[in-house]
Amino acid sequence: MKKIVLFAFLFTSTQLFAQLNMQFRSNIFYGMLCSNIGGYVDQAGNEYALLGYWNGLDIIDVTDPVNPVVKFTVPGNSSQWREVKTYRDVAYVTTEECCDGLQIVDMSNLPASINTTTYRGDGAIANSINTIHALHVDTAKAFLYLYGTDIQINGASNDGHPLFFDISNPLSPEYAGTFIAPTGNPYVHDGYVENDTAYFGHIYEGYVSIVDVADKSNPVLLATQQTPNNFTHNVWLSDDHSTMFTTDETSNSYLAAYDISDLSNITELSRFQTNPGSNSIVHNTHILDDYAVTSWYKQGVVVTDVSRPRNPIEVGHYDTYPAGDGSGFDGDWGVYPFLPSGNLVVSDMSNGFFVLTPTYVRGCYLEGVVTDSSNGLPLNAVTVTILGTPYPHTTNLTGNYYTGYAVSGTYDVQFSRFGYVTKTVTGVQLNNGVLTNLDVQLVCIDCFALNGQVLEAGTNNPIPNAEIIFDDGTTTQTFTSDAFGNFGLGYFPGGTYELFITHWGHHTICGSQLVDHNAMPFIISMEKGYYDDFATNFGWTSVSASGDHKWERVVPAGTIDDFNIANPDSDVTSDCRDLAYVTDNRVDDDGDPFTFDVDNGDGYVTLTSPVFDLTGYSSPELNFDRWWYDGNNLNGTPNDTMVIEITNGLTTVTLETNLHTANDMSQWVTKTYNVNSLIPPTANMQLIVRISDASPGNVVEGGIDRFEMFDLGVVLNELTQSTLVAYPNPFTNELLINASMFAGKNAAVEVYNAVGEKIYSENITSSLLRINSSQWSAGLYVVRMVDGNKVSKNEVVSKVN
Repeated sequence: MKKIVLFAFLFTSTQLFAQLNMQFRSNIFYGMLCSNIGGYVDQAGNEYALLGYWNGLDIIDVTDPVNPVVKFTVPGNSSQWREVKTYRDVAYVTTEECCDGLQIVDMSNLPASINTTTYRGDGAIANSINTIHALHVDTAKAFLYLYGTDIQINGASNDGHPLFFDISNPLSPEYAGTFIAPTGNPYVHDGYVENDTAYFGHIYEGYVSIVDVADKSNPVLLATQQTPNNFTHNVWLSDDHSTMFTTDETSNSYLAAYDISDLSNITELSRFQTNPGSNSIVHNTHILDDYAVTSWYKQGVVVTDVSRPRNPIEVGHYDTYPAGDGSGFDGDWGVYPFLPSGNLVVSDMSNGFFVLTPTYVRGCYLEGVVTDSSNGLPLNAVTVTILGTPYPHTTNLTGNYYTGYAVSGTYDVQFSRFGYVTKTVTGVQLNNGVLTNLDVQLVCIDCFALNGQVLEAGTNNPIPNAEIIFDDGTTTQTFTSDAFGNFGLGYFPGGTYELFITHWGHHTICGSQLVDHNAMPFIISMEKGYYDDFATNFGWTSVSASGDHKWERVVPAGTIDDFNIANPDSDVTSDCRDLAYVTDNRVDDDGDPFTFDVDNGDGYVTLTSPVFDLTGYSSPELNFDRWWYDGNNLNGTPNDTMVIEITNGLTTVTLETNLHTANDMSQWVTKTYNVNSLIPPTANMQLIVRISDASPGNVVEGGIDRFEMFDLGVVLNELTQSTLVAYPNPFTNELLINASMFAGKNAAVEVYNAVGEKIYSENITSSLLRINSSQWSAGLYVVRMVDGNKVSKNEVVSKVN
């Protein structure tokens, strides 16, 4: 397709682009997809951009940034991916489309001519390189690294391991070795290598592996680091090598920074987004003189001052894609910042090639700590806003905040938090390259001493190590009960909280709760038994033969297979929070069910519960909700299984085996089992869920939620699988009790408030009771049936105003 140069148009239209400290110089419109970009300087000092695009690689003379000239084209098979890196006078070009291999471009005779050859492997990988996703060059050691290849090593599939090549003779690479991750999917999507230390991005596993590759035949894994969105794409280092920067190529992603000065204790320092809330996708970052120069797809080119890596500040921006922002793959694919002139060469997927001239400035740094005025304790989740600037920041758990702005001046700074008086500090002077410290104290509006105790229902024995979580939507306060079941805080803001009380061995309590002076002491009564809807982490374990596609405790993100829901798109709605255990949860917008499911190379993907003790139970009943999907017969009739078992440490019994013929797939299904009829109860009970995708592979998914174990022996004689039903939940002015099975049985209904006081009692004379609750305060309530000395299972309900 003919290329059209649009200099005049863009000179008159730059006001449409978001700009900050960036000057537009020129643009070449390609009319076809452009991919990644590199740069080169010839012996005469002429500067070139190396632009990958749909039909090949263009070498563009940008010595005059206003008048770029395409000098040469290196043709290639049509591809939406093309990557390029240079070493000395040679450019190496890769693509995922078959079958270009590794293109080697000799540029030593520029501007007169170039010469192109193709390398397809030698030695153990002789003639097997057809496709390559990305590459990097360790210029200090003269080694080339290829990522995402399709090659076979001695006849065996490589599965995307990174490959190492000696390029001491740049025109004749020699295969030197590979690295295979010890666990999980070995595929590496991209990476960075310097002085024989490699930083590999395992995009599908969501982490960076840091590897000593000095001995190419025996690489040594030094450390790993998970990245914020678990979709690790690009890695780069600070100039002093003490900080690692990563990007995740998925919606709502971050440029993240980590302190790697001690590989045994890697510490996350910060997460940066150029347009928070837009759901935009970051792509590649490069670090130059403590500036991160980043291609951010629909947001364009972003320059961030990272000289204080805990406090990244955006100081430059040019939007090459004014058609919109947010999620999706369009706009700025790549930016190359290392030309001697300082000019940036940029590839935009839709709008072609750009030359920009940045003005690098340091940010104005504002940092400090926010504390409570009465006790000096740090306050987290305080919103810190430099008024007149677009994006606020919040304090962390230690009360520290890190913020700033690109433009110097005098600003007012506002500090706000739920339960505290908002404070505005006026006349704060901010200067480029200068750190301004501003510590602030906030006054609590309605604070009091919070104290409480967690007890076991029926026995009133204290429950140690219970987790008590107060969440007001702005901040979360978590307590752990001591040996006497006590918990507390000397200064606590009143208000309405979502309350979660969890302990392995007792039933979880959750709901909306008003917390004020009148609620002290806060007595919590937990029913004996086991309950886990995964609102907190009780320590279920996941094992996969391949280390991949395993069980995950997450908010489920659904996938669709042939109009069927494969992976669930939500947890069981009647439990606490939104978490469940599912297999290989979706992590990006693609939602491909074949990518995010159990695969036939994984063997059994097994989820095992913590140990639960049933020795004190006379009639233990097990309940749980499970999800099963086995679909897509492109590879023949599905032949996969979901097996659920219970073990007492000595014997294992199968509860159910699900096949593709199950008539309840693609939905949460409640299952109930009487344990005594299946296996002798012991102190070493566990639930086991095994899923396998047999060869040939199909779409296979599983889920577990709302695990529950209680003793039917402590409830009313005629109470089996049915309990009282209190509804609606939450309720407002009237609470309804369906007590049909108790009518005429000399039973009564009792209601207790959150501090353990009985506030209502009524004999059951009809199958439906209507309780006027209009005068009750908002909060949690416990409803139960009593018949003499026998008590039913508690039902926890929540009243809202």
